[in-house]
Amino acid sequence: MLPQILLEAVSADTLIVTVNGDKLAATPIRRDAIAQTVTELVARLASPTRVEVRELDGSIQADVLTPPAPPSPFAPPESPSQGMPLSSLVEFTADGFIAGEDVAVAVILRHASADHTGGVRALLDRGEAPKPAGEVLLFGRISGTASVQRID
Repeated sequence: MLPQILLEAVSADTLIVTVNGDKLAATPIRRDAIAQTVTELVARLASPTRVEVRELDGSIQADVLTPPAPPSPFAPPESPSQGMPLSSLVEFTADGFIAGEDVAVAVILRHASADHTGGVRALLDRGEAPKPAGEVLLFGRISGTASVQRID
């Protein structure tokens, strides 16, 4: 059975956090602390963890998050990052999807323009590493609902 982190909204800005049924001492937390709190808890649990968010309107979002793998003693030392934290979560939300449908999350690398017939050609360099900047697309696989949002 997976460990569980449950975040229950008690107002528009605050949530109560429980871990495996035990209320976290530092609750309630503000929405802007969700990413850091969940990241720390999953790392501490050191196991894939079910994370569930229950909103005031009764909606529920759930996912299973995996903690970062411990560094291998044989891995070369990491190069210092260029001013970006090694791990940070950014939350994106949108409405209009069908309950339970798979929603694709895609980092937009660039844009291409359609030609005079409405066709488009896009090239992808397999060696190009996506950078977490620019925009993200949330796309409902059943509903066709799409939401493009800026990464701040």
